[in-house]
Amino acid sequence: MLICPQCGNTELYLETGGIMGDIYRCKKCTYIGNFVIVGEENMAEEIEESHHVETGRL
Repeated sequence: MLICPQCGNTELYLETGGIMGDIYRCKKCTYIGNFVIVGEENMAEEIEESHHVETGRL
């Protein structure tokens, strides 16, 4: 499972790929990049909770 490192969302899609690697975009926040977290559902929930505390947004 791919997880957004910024908000913990699991809805990422491949924006582009090439020599520099794959670039992913998060459907929930503004994150675009090649760094994504590969983990399980509970990890996504922890990151999402942390994002809510830091930003005050859902």
